[in-house]
Amino acid sequence: MSSPRRTILVALLVTILGAVLAPVVPAQAAGEDPDLQVSIRSLDPSRLTRGADVTMTGTVTNRNDHAWTAAQVYLVIPASPFTTRAQVDEAMANSKAYTGVRVVETGAFDELGDLAPSQTKRFRISVPYEQLGITGAEGVYPVGVQVLATDTDGSRSPEALAGATTTLPLISSDREAVPTSILWPFLMTDTRTGEGTYARPDRLLRAVSPGGQLRNLLDLASGSSGGGAGTALVDPALLVGVDDLANARHLPDDLELTDEQRAGAASFLEDLLQYARTHSPWILGYDRPDVLALAENPDLEGPLVRAIDRATDTVLAKYQLSGRRVSWPTRDGVTRGLLSNQRGSGDSPVIVSSSSLPDWEPRLGSLVQYTSAKGPLPLLVNDPKPTGSTGPETVLVLRQRVLSDAALAVLERAIDPDSRADSFTMVDPQWDPGVRWSTGQLSTAFTVPFTRATSLDALLTQRLVSYKGDVPTTAEARPLSRAQVLKATEIVEMGATLSSIISQSADVDDTLAREVASVLGVRWRLDRSAGLVLATSYARRISSELDKISIEAPPSVTLSSSKGGFPLTIRNDTDEAIRIGVDLDSSNPALTIPTLDDVDVAAGERRTITVQVDLGRQRTTFLTAHLVTANGTDVGSPTTFKVRSSSIGTVLWVAMGLAALFVLAALVRRFHRRRTASSAMPVGDDDD
Repeated sequence: MSSPRRTILVALLVTILGAVLAPVVPAQAAGEDPDLQVSIRSLDPSRLTRGADVTMTGTVTNRNDHAWTAAQVYLVIPASPFTTRAQVDEAMANSKAYTGVRVVETGAFDELGDLAPSQTKRFRISVPYEQLGITGAEGVYPVGVQVLATDTDGSRSPEALAGATTTLPLISSDREAVPTSILWPFLMTDTRTGEGTYARPDRLLRAVSPGGQLRNLLDLASGSSGGGAGTALVDPALLVGVDDLANARHLPDDLELTDEQRAGAASFLEDLLQYARTHSPWILGYDRPDVLALAENPDLEGPLVRAIDRATDTVLAKYQLSGRRVSWPTRDGVTRGLLSNQRGSGDSPVIVSSSSLPDWEPRLGSLVQYTSAKGPLPLLVNDPKPTGSTGPETVLVLRQRVLSDAALAVLERAIDPDSRADSFTMVDPQWDPGVRWSTGQLSTAFTVPFTRATSLDALLTQRLVSYKGDVPTTAEARPLSRAQVLKATEIVEMGATLSSIISQSADVDDTLAREVASVLGVRWRLDRSAGLVLATSYARRISSELDKISIEAPPSVTLSSSKGGFPLTIRNDTDEAIRIGVDLDSSNPALTIPTLDDVDVAAGERRTITVQVDLGRQRTTFLTAHLVTANGTDVGSPTTFKVRSSSIGTVLWVAMGLAALFVLAALVRRFHRRRTASSAMPVGDDDD
C-alpha cells in the first residue's frame, strides 16, 4: 500500500473511531452554549422494511452570534427498537435521552462545512439498510440526526451540538390494522370590540390568505387525510369572522381590503365548509366558551348556555353545516362537576387531556365512556406528544408520530387481546405546517398495512371501554371571573327585554346570543381585564338602547269633571320599530285604571295616545306611567304626574244658571212694573 493512501486511511480511521467512541448524548454543549436549530424535512421510507435504504433531509440553522466550522450531520439509530410509549416519549422529549448510535461509515454522513451566524444549510443523509446496524425486530426505532462542528477556539467536542429525532416503525404486514384518526381544529383567532368592529382583522386575514397558518392547515387536512381519517373541529365564530372579511363587514375605518384579499377569505370559507361537510365535523360552542366558568356558576348557567346554543345553531343553519356538538375544556380545567354539566343527552363528547384522567392508559382507546353523576358520556382523550426537535414541528414529524402510535397500538393488541389501543392525534390549533406541507407526505400514513383510516364518528359508534379511574374534584385552571359571568347574564336579561319589544327581533336575538358567547370565550383567561371591559361595554350598549325608549306625560292634568282624557307620548329613538305596552298605577288603590292596548312606534318617531280616566269622587290622584313588555317587564324610567278634577264646575254652572234666572226674573219684574205704571196714568182732555 502506498504511503499517501496509508495516510488517508489512517486519518479516516481516526475520524471514524472518534465519532464511534464518542458518547452520543444529543444536544450537549461544547464550550459556550451552542444554539443550532435542526429540523427534519423528509424521511424515506415512512416505515422500515428489510433491505430499504433510509434517506433523511432537513436544515441546520446557526443561531449563535459566531460561526461554526467543519459542521457534519450524522444519522443516529439504535440497534433495537422501542416497544413502549414511555420509551418513545422519553426519547422525543428529553434531549439527553438515548436515541441510538451514529452511523459513521463513509458517505453515510453529510459535510455541511462552515455555518455563519444566522445561516441555514440543508443536509441530506442516505444510509443503506445494511449500515443501520439494527436487529430488524418489530417496534419503533427512534431515528434522528446529530450535528458536530468546530468552535471558534478550534475545539471540537465529540458530543453533539444539536439534533432532532423522529421515529421509524417496523411492523410485519400480517398484523391487524388499528383505527387511525386526526382531529383538525379550526378556531376563531379574533374578537369584536365594544364598538362592534373586529380587534385584529388583519391577523385573521393573514391566517386565512394563501400562505397563512389556517390556510396551510386546511390545505394539509384536505390534501392528506385519506380514507376519511380526518375530522374537522369547527368553531362557528370562525365562519362568521371569515365571512365578514369576505364581505368587508365590521372592519375598523383604517382597514380597507382589496378585492383579492376578500376573494382569499371567501375561498377559505368555501373550502373549509366543503372539507367539514365531507368529513363528519365536530362542532364547538360559538367562540369556544369557558365551560368551567359555567359549571362553577350553576345559578347563572341556564340562560347563558341557551344563548351559546342559539349562537351556534343559527350559524350552522346559515352555512348549512351539521355535525356533532362537542365541548373542549382546557387542559387543567376538567372536574367531575364539569363532566356532569356537559353530559347533556349523553352523545356529545368532551375533549380532555390525558393529564385530566390520571388512570387512563392507551389500551383503553382514545374514546372512552365515563359515568358522571348525571349519566354516561364519551370522552376523547388527547395525549400530546413531544416533537423531538429543536425547531418547529414539521408535517414529517406529524406523519411519523401517527405511524409510531399505530405501530405501538398493534404491538399492544398483540400482547393484550382486550386492548383497544389506537392511533389518535389532535393537531395543535396554532400549528403552521407551512406552504410546503406536501413534502411531508402525510397521506402515506394511511396507506401502510397496519393503519386503518377511521373518522372519530365511526369510533364513537363502536362499543367504548369504561373509564373507571379518578377525575379531579377541583380544577387547577382559573376560569373566568364571576363578575364577567354576571355581566354576560346582564346582556342576556337586557337583551331579552329589548328583543321582546322590537318588531323584527330574530336578528337582534342572534346578535345578542353571539355577543354573550363571545364574552364567555375561554380566550379571555389570557386577558381577564379586557374580557370584563368588553362584557361591560356590551351591557352598557344594550342599556343605552333601552334608554332610547321613553314615555312622557304633562306634569299636571286638570279634568273639567271627574271624567276626562290626558295625553301620553311614547318616544322611540332606536333604529328599530317597536311594539310596547303602557301600564298606569295610581296613588289611590281604589281607583280603577283602564287597560291600554300595545302601541306600535316606528324607528326614530314618537306616538301620542289619549288615556281616558274617571276619578269618581276623587278630587286629586297621582298616576305613574310605565312602559312594559308583553311579559310585564318594565322598560326605561316611569313618569309620575298629578291628575285632578274640577268638582267646583257643577256649582259654578248652577250658580251661573241661578244668576241668569235671577237676572231674567229681575228684568221681567221691572218690565212688568213699568207696564203697570203706564196703565194707571189718567188720560188728559182734548182742547179741540
